[in-house]
Amino acid sequence: MKKWIAFLIVASAALAADVDIAAAKKEEQRECIACHGLRLIHSQRLSRAAWQKELDKMAGWGSEMKDKQLLLDYLSSEYSDAKPIPQAPLSSDGSKEKK
Repeated sequence: MKKWIAFLIVASAALAADVDIAAAKKEEQRECIACHGLRLIHSQRLSRAAWQKELDKMAGWGSEMKDKQLLLDYLSSEYSDAKPIPQAPLSSDGSKEKK
């Protein structure tokens, strides 16, 4: 079982390396910001299965993704649950979040 999990991790990493980031960001801009800001997406860290569920939900709400697989590959590599959530930028004295 451990070997299978290791294989899946390596395969996912290899797949992520093949993502056309520029094309994926263009698709993300075109599809996602029609309904919400990118901050909502970029602040999340989800598994591939959870990103798939989110994309399915958005499709159910009317999003017509031209390249759903590209978005899934991009989101699951750039915003995976294995990466830390970025902290909000702070003011120059470090006391408040910048908006």
